[in-house]
Amino acid sequence: MLGPATSRNLVITRAGANSLHERWLNPSGGRDFDLLVASFVSGDPGPDTRPGIFHIHVPGSKIQGWKVTLAQHSDFIEQYDFVALIDDDIDTNATDLSRLFAMGQEYGFNIFQPSLTWDSFCTYAGTIQNPFFRFRCVNYIEMMAPFFSRTALKHVAPLFEYGWESGIDLIWGSVLPPEFRRFAIIDAIPIRHTRPVGVLKEANGFVGRTYESDIMASLAHFGMTWPSLVASSGLTRNGRWVGKMGVSLRSGALLALPFYSPGQGALRRSFDHIRHQFFRNPKYSEDARHILARDVVTRSGNK
Repeated sequence: MLGPATSRNLVITRAGANSLHERWLNPSGGRDFDLLVASFVSGDPGPDTRPGIFHIHVPGSKIQGWKVTLAQHSDFIEQYDFVALIDDDIDTNATDLSRLFAMGQEYGFNIFQPSLTWDSFCTYAGTIQNPFFRFRCVNYIEMMAPFFSRTALKHVAPLFEYGWESGIDLIWGSVLPPEFRRFAIIDAIPIRHTRPVGVLKEANGFVGRTYESDIMASLAHFGMTWPSLVASSGLTRNGRWVGKMGVSLRSGALLALPFYSPGQGALRRSFDHIRHQFFRNPKYSEDARHILARDVVTRSGNK
């Protein structure tokens, strides 16, 4: 038993030797969350006397480690109203993480994420901070730093059982019933992603496979096409709600991104996101939750 919660919010990280999670605990007075460090490297960190800080050892790849953590410590996790699964190469602090939890509760989001700073490594330009907005209501939240309500986490947890190391974040919006699809990227509170995507791919289980092969396998299983990241609405910095076209017109801010963003392909990613935002609609698969429910029953029967 890990112990009683000291907050209604929980951060979990799969931590390696170079994890940045200690930065997330400062300033200590700004922390309104507990932290569960699920280390995938050997070695005993020793007792941690700080309240609300818990340590476990969960060897293996990233997603399989999430699966084990969620399954074996479900009673502990059930204590919390919101749970965030944050990669260990995220640079942020206790105040901003606490503000993210507070915004999720205030606006009733079920899955949400912080935006990324303009000097972050990123996969999708749409996750980069848009300076015009407090947040954008979107159809896709990526796996780097997702925040879940307790209800949403219960719906998506079975997706970790399939064995795919990428792609399930493209599915989890669809496995929630329509009334729970309140997803957002929080532009007002960015974090910094400090490592290139895929730098630890072997440690994350990509031996003899690729990110793309797992993505294609997950989409094929659920009969889905790739859902482009599209915002249906957003709340601007000055407190004005705008619809899809209002977000689209303000997405041109990302054209400055190539001058700030590390890595290759920033210009192409920016144009792709702007094009998708203008011309595509948020997409979900209404069959996904039924397929998942069927698979859960099948797994239970095979045990």
